[in-house]
Amino acid sequence: MSNPAIRAKKILARYRSFITPTTDDLPRLRVLFAFPLILLLLGAVLVGLGLNGTSSGAYYSSVYNGADPDLISGTPQTIRSDEWNTGTSWTISQLQQGLPERNETFPGGMDAALPYDLPRLDWSVAFRPHLIGFLFLDADHGQSWRWWASGLALIAALYAFSVTVLPRRPLVGATIAVAFFYSPFFQWWYQSSTFWPAVWGLATMAGLVWATKTSRALPRWIWGAVIAYLTAVMAMGIYVPYILAVAYVVAFFGVGLVVENLRRGATWRRVLSSIAPIFAGGAVGAAITGIFLAIRSSTVDGFLSTVYPGARLSETGSVPLRSLARVLASSFTESLQNAGGFLGANSSEASTFFFVGIFLVPIAVWAVWRARRARRSRVVLPWTLIGLLAIVVLFFAYAFIPGWDLIAHVLFLDRIPIDAQRVGFEIGLGLASVALLICVIRILDDAGTPPGWRLSGVGAGAFLLSQLVIGGALVYRGGIHALNDASPFWWFFALSSTSALFHFARRRPALGALALLLATVPASFSVNPAYIGVFDLRQAPISREVIQVNAEDPGTWVGIGNPLVTASLVEAGVRAYNGVQGAPSPLMWKQVDPSNRYRNQWDRIGFVNWKLGTGEPKVLNPSLDQIVVTLDACSDFAQRHVKYVLAEGSIDAKCLAVDERTRTQKAPYTIYRVVPITP
Repeated sequence: MSNPAIRAKKILARYRSFITPTTDDLPRLRVLFAFPLILLLLGAVLVGLGLNGTSSGAYYSSVYNGADPDLISGTPQTIRSDEWNTGTSWTISQLQQGLPERNETFPGGMDAALPYDLPRLDWSVAFRPHLIGFLFLDADHGQSWRWWASGLALIAALYAFSVTVLPRRPLVGATIAVAFFYSPFFQWWYQSSTFWPAVWGLATMAGLVWATKTSRALPRWIWGAVIAYLTAVMAMGIYVPYILAVAYVVAFFGVGLVVENLRRGATWRRVLSSIAPIFAGGAVGAAITGIFLAIRSSTVDGFLSTVYPGARLSETGSVPLRSLARVLASSFTESLQNAGGFLGANSSEASTFFFVGIFLVPIAVWAVWRARRARRSRVVLPWTLIGLLAIVVLFFAYAFIPGWDLIAHVLFLDRIPIDAQRVGFEIGLGLASVALLICVIRILDDAGTPPGWRLSGVGAGAFLLSQLVIGGALVYRGGIHALNDASPFWWFFALSSTSALFHFARRRPALGALALLLATVPASFSVNPAYIGVFDLRQAPISREVIQVNAEDPGTWVGIGNPLVTASLVEAGVRAYNGVQGAPSPLMWKQVDPSNRYRNQWDRIGFVNWKLGTGEPKVLNPSLDQIVVTLDACSDFAQRHVKYVLAEGSIDAKCLAVDERTRTQKAPYTIYRVVPITP
């Protein structure tokens, strides 16, 4: 035997020794922590470089000529305004003001924690790991920390779940985790409130499996502590639809796991005592969240009582069948960048997952049937698999079958928004799908033999057929050139996905995972730009001038003009009536609208902007999340409460005198001072 062959054989033997599971069929600590440590080192490098995917550079072209020197590759995604126009602007405002618990831009202030989850100096930041970087790093590196903390945590959590179920397949688990991270849904909705529910769900499922398998008490309590922390982390993000969707997946998985252990001969007492630390951890996390919300009860009440979004409930069967095509169209992800959307929805709303586990349902059903036939030989039905299949059925029933609203209300399902544009439980489907995939791999490993070629091809064939039908419909509607312009490589992603499904079904998970990587990463890798740091408007001419003028003679500001005006005031950290409001400030709107005449117009989450008008302020809503207020500098409101007006260009209005003129490389801006009415 040649030396290379001997060397390869020794390496393989060492690898097999390295991944050998414990006697409890659980991964050894070296396997459990190997990949997360690699992710930790990668995160340290990325944060050190300040590299992240923010779209805050969208403002660069409004301020400067030429190319943005911090934009390494890609293009800012203006559709992701929640990130670059809301979260980033308020974050820089917080840094400018010294990280207070209440941001003082709006008169009366705004809670820094809810709903925009801003960095602040209070105890709750201990449960916002993505914000900790802002406490000791500058804005550029803090932004990078925030970007990667929750994203890398998702990869680590899925890896932990995968090796807990598949302790002999860490490389497969790592590959699937990276592919899942690059799902279009996560890349287009890249926010901590999107990632942490999924992280919690995966960690909780891993903890439950670990707790029911281990013979020692310590690992159970360690997992309980992890779940306690992650429960608070997830819940403080307060985005209920994602939390509910993920919680349903975990609940159905957990019930299946309990039934499976009982069927294997475990007593109720043993099963309940084994998972008690996980439940205790969840209870502790919930209690911490309860304290957090109780302290901010007035903010929570103000947020929930708004006209928009308010307490919205969805009806069962609200999703038209045509939207199913958008949910399943993972091969056409390129159109989200090239065409700005897909089938009538914008890029974020149309983003989806490659539901590999759902298309492996025929294999899952075969596994259940096979186990059922073998019950005489004491083979236990795969109840965790059955639980995951059940939640997938429930989600689809909620979306497409009308007439059971009362049941959905009792189950809290109607808190998950569904309509023609968006399926709010999609994150739950994605989580259930990847959990199904992991469970199917384990069942096939235990069986030792895969299903036949024909059955293995059912899921793969169904997926390929669905993509061909969608592609054909697109050609019928817009022609072959429209399809090629929007999704030129859809055929490659369709074939890669089909290959992944077939290899997974044939018990070739390594090849399946590689094909899955090819089906997701190239399609979504460039969704968000590669950016160094953050585009900080405090360094731009407008905000610098605003900061200087306000430092010499502090006062309250109003901005009139394009969105850059509002963002400049917010990031300058001055007191202003502009910005994206969460729970409306009672003091601010009492000043603007003392008679409450326009309450329905301003009592909402949305962008507050101003334009010139006559008389006292009038409030308009060009769209549900837009609040436009008129300003007359001679009005009683302006005379009493406004000192400065920042305007794009020049404006001709009474009771305004030029204080300073400044300009960007693109346009002039003027700072006016409100002057008293002359008799």
